[in-house]
Amino acid sequence: MRVLSLFLACALAGGAMAGVTSGARADGPDAEAVTIDTNFIVHTPLVRLDKKAHNARASVILMTGGNGLLNLDSTGTIIDSTGNFLIRSADLFLREGLNVMMADMAPVHFNSNNGIGLTFRLSSSHAVEIQQFINAATTRWGKPVWVVGTSNGSVSAVTAAGIQPALLGLAGVVLTSTVTDFSNSSDPINNPTIFNQYVSQITVPTFVVWHQNDQCTFSPPAGSQTVFNTIPANTKNSAAFQGGHSVATDPCGAFSEHGYAGIEDDVVKKIAGFIK
Repeated sequence: MRVLSLFLACALAGGAMAGVTSGARADGPDAEAVTIDTNFIVHTPLVRLDKKAHNARASVILMTGGNGLLNLDSTGTIIDSTGNFLIRSADLFLREGLNVMMADMAPVHFNSNNGIGLTFRLSSSHAVEIQQFINAATTRWGKPVWVVGTSNGSVSAVTAAGIQPALLGLAGVVLTSTVTDFSNSSDPINNPTIFNQYVSQITVPTFVVWHQNDQCTFSPPAGSQTVFNTIPANTKNSAAFQGGHSVATDPCGAFSEHGYAGIEDDVVKKIAGFIK
């Protein structure tokens, strides 16, 4: 693997560039947001926030769903997001005092198969990439690192937590709207077996989140409940949400119940509370 590099984004309300801590308090710097991909070139775009980021307590690596790709321009800025729940909620994590690393699986995987599928998300090669993300977050911030996934991205989080040998520096994982139905996968026979094996080996602190009205075929609420029940970690918790205001015609879309449309703030507060 090539050495990963960061696309650095400032999370200070005044718009100062990353690394400048003019607004930092004596007890440490404010949380900051970062994008990272497999091209491994550092950029420092600005991130605009409505409210100031809080003092950093931990770091989260956000694993998007779908094919794992974020549309980054040459500065590392996301210019055309699909609206993925975690990515559009990055500022909410910052307000909770969590450094944010948004992982993009381009360009290495973009040209080969237009992103990554579930089979790759369950592979040892993907675990190596996640380890590099964790290393980068640890080097950057020196805070406990959590992998947070949603939909297909939760499969990546399961791999991070359940693969053996265990990934170094992983403090815990958060699974949201976890894909548990692999019938649409390119390798539906082996994938559930590997997934279930990883779930049964998770010992790091784990928070499992789902929407009770999630109508996405691949992430039924009952599936998330089963995952939670199966995880052997001593420290674990779950949260089932209701409400919101879906505006998506696709039940697996980012702005449906599957993507916690309208209740993002509540969901992130619960996630951040468990992490902190």
